[in-house]
Amino acid sequence: MGIFISYVIHFSNPFINTLVPWKRQPGLRLLTGILVHGTMGQVLVFGILWIYDQSLGASSLFIPDTKDILLKIGILLFCTALIYNIIYFAFHSYYEYSKGQVMEAQLKRKQIQLQLTALKSQLSPHFLFNSINTLSSLFQKDTHKAELFIRSLAGSYEYVLRKYESPLVSVAEELSFVQAYYFLMKTRFGEQFHLDIQFPDYVLQSKIPPLTLQMLVENAAKHNVMGPEQPLEVKMSIIDERIKVSNIKTGKRPKIDSLKIGLQNIASRYELLANKSIEITDDQSFTVTLPLIS
Repeated sequence: MGIFISYVIHFSNPFINTLVPWKRQPGLRLLTGILVHGTMGQVLVFGILWIYDQSLGASSLFIPDTKDILLKIGILLFCTALIYNIIYFAFHSYYEYSKGQVMEAQLKRKQIQLQLTALKSQLSPHFLFNSINTLSSLFQKDTHKAELFIRSLAGSYEYVLRKYESPLVSVAEELSFVQAYYFLMKTRFGEQFHLDIQFPDYVLQSKIPPLTLQMLVENAAKHNVMGPEQPLEVKMSIIDERIKVSNIKTGKRPKIDSLKIGLQNIASRYELLANKSIEITDDQSFTVTLPLIS
């Protein structure tokens, strides 16, 4: 009889969990479990005892003389339900905690992988090769500008190495990095490349994943042809509390040396860190809209 009652109570847990979830109302779930299991135990035990009593053709159990014994059995069943639900609650809490720790570790690992991938794009040999070539040319023409270029390049890498482990940075910090990167690109391409930033002050303390804006600027330069007759202009603005980064497509380059991480990396980090998605529009212009994170 004890085994049968234990199975019935055990298999009633999923039904109770559906009605009163542990995560939303743990106190009410514990109380409901005690009351339901206590009631079920008493109904089953006294029901089986009554059937057994009737099968013998006697009424020796449910008489005034056995009142105290039946009361003690009822109290014992209630205490058993109480202890069972406390133990069940303890095991369930530990299981949920352990599962949460594992999920947190997995998310953190994925976040670090995405950040390292973004860092890898900034340390690409192609970018370094172009920067060294630009420096070599500047040293022959303008040593002061070459010094500024080196400082901007060093500042860019300092930001990358300092922030790649941070899940989020302020818009103001990211813009400072973008401005330094823009100076590098402007030095290299001159009037063929323009960046127009129109951000109100109130968004500067909002958060975004690091390297996000810079990667969009880099992708625009990487995927479009630039020339004196076809200057590339990248615009950044705020639309409906979202960052809009767009550029008119000047023509696709015939061959692109890309690590293929840009947009997918940004989208994955937004999904992971804020459960939000980015919007991509590809028509006459290429536009990426990014949510601001409070």
